[in-house]
Amino acid sequence: MRVTLLATGGTIASTGDDGDGATPELDAAAIERRVPEVDGVDDVAVETFATIPSPHMTVERLWALTERLRDLEPETDAVVVTHGTDTLEETAYFLDLCYDGPLPVAITGAMRTASDPTPDGPMNVEAGLRAVASDGAPAGRVVVAFAGSLYAARDASKTHTTAIDAFESREFGPLGTVDYSGVTWRRRETGVETYTPDPDALSNDVFGMTVTADLPPSHLEPGTESDAVCLASLGAGHVPPAVVPAVAEIRDAGVPVVVTSRCGAGRLASTTYDYSGSERFLAELGCHVTDLQLPKARIKTVVALAADRLDDAFERR
Repeated sequence: MRVTLLATGGTIASTGDDGDGATPELDAAAIERRVPEVDGVDDVAVETFATIPSPHMTVERLWALTERLRDLEPETDAVVVTHGTDTLEETAYFLDLCYDGPLPVAITGAMRTASDPTPDGPMNVEAGLRAVASDGAPAGRVVVAFAGSLYAARDASKTHTTAIDAFESREFGPLGTVDYSGVTWRRRETGVETYTPDPDALSNDVFGMTVTADLPPSHLEPGTESDAVCLASLGAGHVPPAVVPAVAEIRDAGVPVVVTSRCGAGRLASTTYDYSGSERFLAELGCHVTDLQLPKARIKTVVALAADRLDDAFERR
């Protein structure tokens, strides 16, 4: 099997002195040289897509990365993408939503720089290579390979700032694991979705906000001028009463509102409560709802708007 290692930068490509001032400098070839050989992988092709810290990732770059996966189809059997961890979950989900080709794709990174005495990048890349080369690798899907676990792109979230096992899937757990015995796939992802956005319609102007206690309504004012608004609501779909007119104003302006929860797991209620700012109020305004965490909800909104499929992407209540 031929696998392409597609590097984009991040901590896995970063070097620095004594943990001070690390910046992405290593290209794909330098990353690959640190990774042991993997059974079943006959050839690893290397390509440097970018050498940026992941906070520098943009919607435009995400689309270019998606197109590069398609371009690689005749040349390779699978792809491992290396990426900074700060926005890895957004990139993984964007690719999962937009890439509809046959290649298994794993995305991984590191929590320790390449110059750290005990870097974790090589083992994560090795796990990614082993995952995409395994019999159970899901063709055309994107999995996050990190610290020996394999997560669905939809579910993976970075939940710790510095821990080696910084990623998890809070509610449903990993799809599988990579360890000394090999790659073990324990479950399959269901409800897989793919969209074909118009590249010219892709926009980062989707306003995202986490609702907090006594949130000033003025904080939502930018929403009326945005392409859409994503709100991580309180609990099972609630907002403070003072925010109710601000949300109504956004909807009156014709701006879609996608509501999730800030809890990080679970689904929104539909008719449990009936007070100002409850889930009934949001339903009356025609808001969309989702169980995705806010970063993923925003990415899906960006993609669905550009594909003119917002009503397919999210439920209304």
